[in-house]
Amino acid sequence: MDLEFLHTLDVQILGAVAVAIVAIVIGAVFLFSYKKPKGCLDPENFKQFKLVKRVQLSHNVAKFTFALPTPTSVLGLPIGQHISCKFSSFLLFL
Repeated sequence: MDLEFLHTLDVQILGAVAVAIVAIVIGAVFLFSYKKPKGCLDPENFKQFKLVKRVQLSHNVAKFTFALPTPTSVLGLPIGQHISCKFSSFLLFL
């Protein structure tokens, strides 16, 4: 009986397993080496940000745009979270 096809099949399976293992290792290295940029918010301490733009939408609603510390900064606010703002009454009428 000719069992040569079993030897060929084993080599193909071994090759496929080797490729899968290499792909998993490369994926794991990429996943664990990727560092998420740290946000510029600190939940314990209040931070000041420069007010860049203010658009009055109605008599009691305004849209404020603030600048981050650097152009490459990330806010770091998780989805579904919020921030609070402190204003002095003097700044609101500028």
